[in-house]
Amino acid sequence: MAGEELFRLSHTKVETFRRCRKQYWFAYVSGMPRPEQEDTPAALAGNGVHRAMQKLCDTGEPEDGYAELEAYLRMPKHAAAGPGTEWWEMARAWYERGIDAHRSIASEARWAEVDSWAPAHKLGITVWSKADRVDRLAPDRWQVIDWKTGRFDLDDVVDRQLDLAHVIVRTVRALPREATVRAVAWNLRTGQQRVRELTREDAARTMGYLGRMARVMQAEEEFLATPGVHCGFCGWRSRCEAAARLEEEGLDALWEEAEEPPAPGDFAVEQA
Repeated sequence: MAGEELFRLSHTKVETFRRCRKQYWFAYVSGMPRPEQEDTPAALAGNGVHRAMQKLCDTGEPEDGYAELEAYLRMPKHAAAGPGTEWWEMARAWYERGIDAHRSIASEARWAEVDSWAPAHKLGITVWSKADRVDRLAPDRWQVIDWKTGRFDLDDVVDRQLDLAHVIVRTVRALPREATVRAVAWNLRTGQQRVRELTREDAARTMGYLGRMARVMQAEEEFLATPGVHCGFCGWRSRCEAAARLEEEGLDALWEEAEEPPAPGDFAVEQA
């Protein structure tokens, strides 16, 4: 319906809500300006490789990707991963693996950086996602790739990311009902691939899940924190009392001042 307000969803937005509702409140509800986060050398190298892979997909010429990667990492603000650093060499090695990956793909047509919003009016939502690369392998056979450069990836999170990218590609390219999509998270650092074979029915199930998640997210009122390892990567942690409490007190917060925590021997296992 024209003029209706659809609830916006993305992979990052949903994962933030699942991970820590307080972080979600900071990022999507509070209206506060987002804190600036300095890119790590690993992130800079990964960003450079993603840009290089886009150029490679565009033209098929490896030198276009090399030129983009090196120009990006030579920027003064990216000196932490610039020439002479280990990250410069690692980024070039990852891109070289990307060239091999590119050459291994036989497709009728390809597109880089396919992203869009896809509205679902009956569900009251619109979803956004991006695929790093899309290939038409045959009229009814497609491939979606998300390039990775991290040391490791959480399988369930990657799966949800691929499912959402699949929905966007199926929508943007208006794939026929019978078309199947091979969705791949391809790690250029480790060489590992995580593959999901997806159909139109899978896309419908993904949208159903997102519609139900949207209702949960919109109904949330408490936005309780779930402090943990992820706090170390959260730009909002300096404003979060729960993160500060975990860092300062840890499990000591379980005990009242007058109480003593159990001694290690209290949990000793009797040996037979």
